[in-house]
Amino acid sequence: MGKNDLKVAFTYVGAVVGAGFASGQELVKFFVIFQNYGQWGTIITGGLFAFLGAVVIMLVNKLESKDYGQLLKNIFPYKIYKFMDITIAISLWLGVGVMLAGSSTLLKEWLHLSTIIGFIITAILVFFCLQLGSKGLLNTNTVLVPFLIILAIGCSMLQIIKPVLYLNEEIKIQSLLPNWWIASLLYVAYNMILGIVVIASIKEKKERLTPWGGIIGGLLLGVMSFIMVKGLLLLPGNLLMVEMPMLVLTSRINPLVGKVYGIALWIALFTTALANAHSLTIRISNKTKRSYKKILAIIIISTFCFIPWRFSMLVGFIYPIEGYLAIPIIIGIIIAVFRY
Repeated sequence: MGKNDLKVAFTYVGAVVGAGFASGQELVKFFVIFQNYGQWGTIITGGLFAFLGAVVIMLVNKLESKDYGQLLKNIFPYKIYKFMDITIAISLWLGVGVMLAGSSTLLKEWLHLSTIIGFIITAILVFFCLQLGSKGLLNTNTVLVPFLIILAIGCSMLQIIKPVLYLNEEIKIQSLLPNWWIASLLYVAYNMILGIVVIASIKEKKERLTPWGGIIGGLLLGVMSFIMVKGLLLLPGNLLMVEMPMLVLTSRINPLVGKVYGIALWIALFTTALANAHSLTIRISNKTKRSYKKILAIIIISTFCFIPWRFSMLVGFIYPIEGYLAIPIIIGIIIAVFRY
């Protein structure tokens, strides 16, 4: 296991841990509602994230793919590949806008910046962090994601070790998911699309990635999920129904802890914006043979149209698209590993 494996692992985590994960919203809907069984679900998801991460890396090495489009081209028939290529490109562009909008909303609440200023600041940071392409993505995630992991696990551990007492206000949360293990499988499919796309987009030239990056990243996601779910299980039902359960949990421990966890939320939004922007930019750059930096600038400037939109409305639109796309891609990747 080398230093580059940790960079890949942190980039994988940074891509998957978006606003839904870090806020606790996804963890409540997919795991907490099943009580203690939900913790078993997080163990399954950690294993699946590790397995799929390693499989995608092995396939990327075998096919010498430089972006997600080249990976898809070797897996699916031409017409299906073209449809998925275009659809993923659109969803990645929407994803950049969603994460920048989320960041601006968070900065508005946190630092009292105007929505436009918060959006522009985050957009500029994304542009400068990606000036070195894949290296910029890997290096930025290597710096930021460890803080995200420490804050998410540390704040949850505070609640687990010394729980804050609440009035017993239990409310049954409704779910369309039939049981905990199906929820676990759907959760992985729901979140894996960007993991696949970003892993396929970070390999440069003849450099070979080792499966350890995917394995370590997947296991980190499993550990984070397990501890965060354990902490959220200590909240009463009425507090689990809010927009950001983890922010409620940390704020109830201590207002300062809540403010600090706001940093983790911003990192989650920012690293996901980086993953979306880089994956889309390198795909278009390879396809058109145009400058990476110019395309990156165009993509980021084009997302300014998202400034007037509400973050929650955007999330509700983009996430289901990515979830539906992921299932056939995951199946295709597993079949392709045996075929190649």
